[in-house]
Amino acid sequence: MMRNKALTAPFVLWAMIFIVVPLVMIVWYGVTVEEPIPYTEIVMEDGSVIYELEDGSHTTERPWQKRAVVSLDNFKRMLEPTYLKLLLRSLKVAVITTVICLLLGYPVALILTGKDFKRPALWLMLLILPMWMNFLLRTYSWMSILENSGILNSWITMLREAIPALDEWLLARGVRRRIIFLYNENAVILGMVYNYLSFMIMPIYTVIEKIDRSLLEAAADLGASPAKSFMRVTLPYSLPGVLEGITMVFVPAVTTFVISQLMGGGKVPLIGDIIQNQFGKSSDWHFGATLSLLVMVVVLAFMGALNNMDKEDEQAKEVRIF
Repeated sequence: MMRNKALTAPFVLWAMIFIVVPLVMIVWYGVTVEEPIPYTEIVMEDGSVIYELEDGSHTTERPWQKRAVVSLDNFKRMLEPTYLKLLLRSLKVAVITTVICLLLGYPVALILTGKDFKRPALWLMLLILPMWMNFLLRTYSWMSILENSGILNSWITMLREAIPALDEWLLARGVRRRIIFLYNENAVILGMVYNYLSFMIMPIYTVIEKIDRSLLEAAADLGASPAKSFMRVTLPYSLPGVLEGITMVFVPAVTTFVISQLMGGGKVPLIGDIIQNQFGKSSDWHFGATLSLLVMVVVLAFMGALNNMDKEDEQAKEVRIF
């Protein structure tokens, strides 16, 4: 028993330093605000000015220090319509990104686990390979493809020049020769889907790969069609992977700021951009921490709901073929 506690000591220490301490700091900054130290200005008989502090001490220099005091002002500010709209936009973009990743990732995972599919490990590695590159590099690559003078617009221009009828048809429908792909919400969603898609594929693939094939064989022996076997066997047993994939995509999507800044061009600000700005240009760490607490509560509520769904699914899981 003592040996087991000794083995867990490094992890406990790591968790205290990198999880508990930062969390306590965020909470402290979130529930406090900075205000100037109160003082009284006193004009002396000779015309000089001194400053009396709360503790009765005096100084000839105007006090510039600030102190942190517990206050709910930042929480009131957080509930202003501007920040609530940004939060709702972030949630909308994250949900759309998660749904697209699920619609794309589930069929890919299903194909990779097919018994007739050859070399699934190779294809899986090719799907994960872009994740080995730097996150910013992948995002800038998409920007070079989608920008006004990028690869995609160049190809479209060549095609329109080669087919004048197509060019006239597109112009008649208001499609300009240089199509604007970047700096809008769709570009942000595209960047998120590209960067987070593998986070959806991997857990679903892992769960489906572990499904007992004898269940599918039994379903077929009982006369179930492939569609019914999927609905009664594969889908229910793959739900843990689906829920894990949803979590792995939704959480970074709702908190990201790099993709929205680069591919959104600052025109699609999300809650992550505001938090980053508070800790950067604005230097208002207290309000940034308050917004971080808001996002943390939303994410924890989302993960709690998914966890309850997973528990209910485990309790009610059964295979019924009819």
